[in-house]
Amino acid sequence: MNPNLSRRSLLRAGAGTLAAGLLAACTTSKSGTTTTITLNVAEVVDYGNAILSFASTAINVSFVASAMGTASLALANTVISSLKLALSAFSTAAGSSTSVSYSSASVKAAFDSILADVEKVDTLIIAVITGTAANLSSSVVSEAKTAAGAAETLIDLLKAMIDMSGPRLRGVSPLNGDAAIGEIAVFAASQG
Repeated sequence: MNPNLSRRSLLRAGAGTLAAGLLAACTTSKSGTTTTITLNVAEVVDYGNAILSFASTAINVSFVASAMGTASLALANTVISSLKLALSAFSTAAGSSTSVSYSSASVKAAFDSILADVEKVDTLIIAVITGTAANLSSSVVSEAKTAAGAAETLIDLLKAMIDMSGPRLRGVSPLNGDAAIGEIAVFAASQG
């Protein structure tokens, strides 16, 4: 990273990249009272798979598994399996299309299932990492926190695809979707 690049200018550049990424992720059109949202299939699948990779890796990190406890760990495994099924259903509903209409019943059901599952990843796994790791310090904890932030970004981007009022990111993230996927890949590789 360039030491002359200020944090503020990095965040501003990241926000611009994020906004451009959101525009590429989906389109919205309106005809009379009907609004149609078109989803970018590759981005939905890529974001979902990255969150899946993050969750599968994170639950095997000792401090995360310990902090979660047996019951939450079992629930997290169920959520991970459900997310795999939802991503498969979405891919099946989309077929070979590069974009699909969210209003299609099968696409909507699969996408909504993906959103429900990633929300559970957020509350079960990301919250544990960001909450319990506050008092811990090590390279593993640092990598887990970075990956959790990347997963939060992807969750927010998935939600923003169908949120008609615009993106509501938890904070100004310097990551776009591709950068967030990269952060998660580094985390998964370092823990694998």
